[in-house]
Amino acid sequence: MIDLNQLIDERNQALWDTLNAHFQIDFQPSANNEYRVYSINDSATFYVPENDHCADSFTHELLHVYLRYKKVFIGAAFINTVNSSKILKNLLNDRLTEHVGNCLDHIKMIDHYDQMGFPREKFITDYDQHKCTPSDLADLKRYYKQNGSYNTEAVNLYIGKFVAMCADFNESFDYEPCFAALDKLDPQLFTVLDQLVSDWEDLDIESDDILTSSYYPLLNTFYEGMKRWMTGKKLHAY
Repeated sequence: MIDLNQLIDERNQALWDTLNAHFQIDFQPSANNEYRVYSINDSATFYVPENDHCADSFTHELLHVYLRYKKVFIGAAFINTVNSSKILKNLLNDRLTEHVGNCLDHIKMIDHYDQMGFPREKFITDYDQHKCTPSDLADLKRYYKQNGSYNTEAVNLYIGKFVAMCADFNESFDYEPCFAALDKLDPQLFTVLDQLVSDWEDLDIESDDILTSSYYPLLNTFYEGMKRWMTGKKLHAY
């Protein structure tokens, strides 16, 4: 049974009221003991661990739905950008594109989470996990480019680590050396990704006239940048 009294308190009550008024909300027990939400059109289904009712974790999922309420579908738009391009679809795997969309969501969610008074260490389950370890960097340096050919799995790892660091709000981690290492490894790809995240951070999603088309320019810039990056390069898989 879902006990809303354990999921909603004075911090997230207003957010809950707003979403509850605009979405048909359902609850289901989580099969893997993790919080998640699935939303489509005006319906949202929250998957809640039966023995772990946590307002902090629930609010994270509420904020994913809040972005849909604000008509922000950056994850789906990013996936569509990749899937509509043969060159990008052949390079970027499905796991990565979902990861990028999730990280972009988190970048826009964190301020609301802070403002409601929730502790950042509850924002994500892997809050205390460093997102780009020395082992990760060693793997990238070893496999990224061999005999003039770029390893596609390593390229996916590079992109995944970049956006994960951008969406990590644990201030005890100093990611500057990691970003510097990625920049040194592939400055052209670094610039493309840095532009994507910077443009997304600058976009005001609280504007009343926010439309999906509002973030088409930044996705088009990403696409054009990736197309230039791939020009003339040899690619291979493991």
